[in-house]
Amino acid sequence: MKLIEKNLIGKRKDQALCEDGIFFNGNFAAVIDGCSSHKGALHEGKSSGVIAKDLILDVLATLPSETTMQKALSACNEALSLWYEERHLLETMKQDPGLRCSAYMAVVSKARREVWILGDCQALIDSQIYTLHKPIDTLMENLRAMYIEAELQKGRSEDEIARFMESIQTRLSEQMAFQSRFQNSAVKTSFSYFVLDGFFENYDAVQVVKLGDGPREVVLGSDGYPRLKASLKASEESLASLLREDPLCFRENRSTKGLAEGNVSFDDRSYLRVIV
Repeated sequence: MKLIEKNLIGKRKDQALCEDGIFFNGNFAAVIDGCSSHKGALHEGKSSGVIAKDLILDVLATLPSETTMQKALSACNEALSLWYEERHLLETMKQDPGLRCSAYMAVVSKARREVWILGDCQALIDSQIYTLHKPIDTLMENLRAMYIEAELQKGRSEDEIARFMESIQTRLSEQMAFQSRFQNSAVKTSFSYFVLDGFFENYDAVQVVKLGDGPREVVLGSDGYPRLKASLKASEESLASLLREDPLCFRENRSTKGLAEGNVSFDDRSYLRVIV
């Protein structure tokens, strides 16, 4: 497997806060998207998303080349569970999913010639995007768009709304607090979603794409690239266009957050392009 190009940029100026990660060692290539806690959870001075990302990166570096999808994700999940146990947090995390260290990922396995995609991380293969956008996210994105459009109805400009976005995000966070109730839930509903958080069990939630014989080009990306393209340059140009046209991220690129003042984008972003 050959690495063609890569990119990793946090949305904030302090890159230590970036919850995305990239991995490549010739056997595996991966992008990891650590999840921001809606409860603002910090552990040992790091966000829960950063901790999840770092733990998963460490696990990927230890995997034998022939590791199956289930064994790879199980190892990542167990690393998170062990981290809780060592800090006497396992029962707390079991009771409150909103506090957990969690992440999504997309992985290329050279030996197995497979791509594994969990959640809204993305894989671009032969012009086809593989990802899973959660219904609960769509609901929250539409709710935030409604809040913004309600302000536009009052006659406020987008610039005015941007200056008072914190109030909209606060209202949204009150609703998003319910989201974690559906995280790796035992009772499956239309809003259930599955993520690596130390309690992941539903391997059917992972998309597995077989690459077949012969060289194949694969692009992996986090959802910080709303329009993942076949090259890094095209992906960056597309993102820049979206941020110019819709910095509040409530039109074409609906999100639960927009481009905040002082940030370089609406979300952390990671990109890997490889030939397998």
